[in-house]
Amino acid sequence: MTSRPLPRVDNRGVLDLHVHIGPELLRRRYSAASLAEEARREGFGVVMKNHFQPTTGWVSGVRRADDQVPLIGSVALNASCGWVDDHGVRAALSGAKTDVGQADPDPGRFVVWMPTLCTEAHLQLFNRKDTPEEWGVNGRYARFFPVGEGYTLDESNAQRMQALDRCLDAIRENDLILATGHLNKDETQRLVRRAHARGLRRIIMTHPLFQATQQDIDTLLSLWQECGAYTELAYVNIAMDHLSYDAYAAVIEALGPQAVVLSSDLGQPFSPPVGEGLRDYFAQLQRHGVSEDAIAEMAVINPNRLVLD
Repeated sequence: MTSRPLPRVDNRGVLDLHVHIGPELLRRRYSAASLAEEARREGFGVVMKNHFQPTTGWVSGVRRADDQVPLIGSVALNASCGWVDDHGVRAALSGAKTDVGQADPDPGRFVVWMPTLCTEAHLQLFNRKDTPEEWGVNGRYARFFPVGEGYTLDESNAQRMQALDRCLDAIRENDLILATGHLNKDETQRLVRRAHARGLRRIIMTHPLFQATQQDIDTLLSLWQECGAYTELAYVNIAMDHLSYDAYAAVIEALGPQAVVLSSDLGQPFSPPVGEGLRDYFAQLQRHGVSEDAIAEMAVINPNRLVLD
């Protein structure tokens, strides 16, 4: 039986803004090379994410001159990447070179995530451990963070805010994409507004229905209207975090597909391959009343606009 092709709009295909790759302490389905091969075969673009290391160097190493799909790197500003400052952004820029002998990074954008595993919101949710064993990590490698040692967006801390501003300025100056990571509801709102005030115009609210963030629809709508911040709805949260397609459909109806990006957030060894997961995701959304045109806008048009336009 032939698999149904993924959506395309004009000459562009699906661009999945959130897929995990290894090696990292968590077990993963993909390396950069194996995910690139699937992306080429299935015809989707992809942003490759790792919680512990920038992926830009890995992605630069697997790109080919004849690639017809965008292969994009990223960095998550967890403790291993220098926390929230410009250090992690610079590290990711350093890796964004196909030719190691050239002076400047390659042109093109990548994604900068705010901390994920190391935020207080994440640690509170997972019993103070950065990597839950149910995610596929040997417990001996999970780090315990005492209360208060996770990252918080504390506006009373002048040094922390100066570091955040250095980070945001580096993202803006290099025309990169900001994703909000696992900050809590209030922190996400403050971050988005601060980023917008400093001139950032490519902002994604990372799976904001996830338990650590839990944004309400009115807030998502206001952050879209005021700051142009996209709401990410990720396939994996349906199964792993017990969210529902009805909840996703309600967000899409309230915000409109122009304000939403669809991603898979796949790469776990126990989850399906990206192409299979995306086909299931889109089919389920259609069964819950989301049109094919809306899915194409959220999975093709909006992500391509963020990354390529």
